[in-house]
Amino acid sequence: DPLIYLEQKVTASDGAADAAFGGSVALNAAGDIAIVGATLDDIGANSDQGSAYIFARSGGAWSQQAKLTASDGAAYDFFGSSVALNAAGDTAIVGAPWDNVGANTDQGSAYVFARSGGVWSQQAQLTASDGAAYDYFGRAVALNAAGDTAIVGASTHAVGANSEQGSA
Repeated sequence: DPLIYLEQKVTASDGAADAAFGGSVALNAAGDIAIVGATLDDIGANSDQGSAYIFARSGGAWSQQAKLTASDGAAYDFFGSSVALNAAGDTAIVGAPWDNVGANTDQGSAYVFARSGGVWSQQAQLTASDGAAYDYFGRAVALNAAGDTAIVGASTHAVGANSEQGSA
């Protein structure tokens, strides 16, 4: 049996009560880059806007590299509900399933971030072309190994007459 041990506990550098840090987590293929969602993190005056943190391992030590937030973040978006990394750990996708899109309450969205030269920046905001209120697009997210293809779940999207059938 392999020996399993705690390498290191990571926490947010600006951690706060009720931020729900660790509600979603993912690792890259090599296991040296981690992303951690903090779904209930308050950003400025926005309660529960949410955030996600990038950690990198060098040797046996993990350190925080970035805090990701949505460029158009708002209260109660719950950004960070789902997170994923590509194999190299230089592309991330973060779900915000309670994001209001236009007049659609809680339609949801997902945000793609890329790392260049150690700096993470938002590349895109993804929304469903047929999105509707209360679809919760972004409840689940995944990236392929290259980081150039994403899939995003909308767990309560109505399909035809089937309410809450869900789609991706």
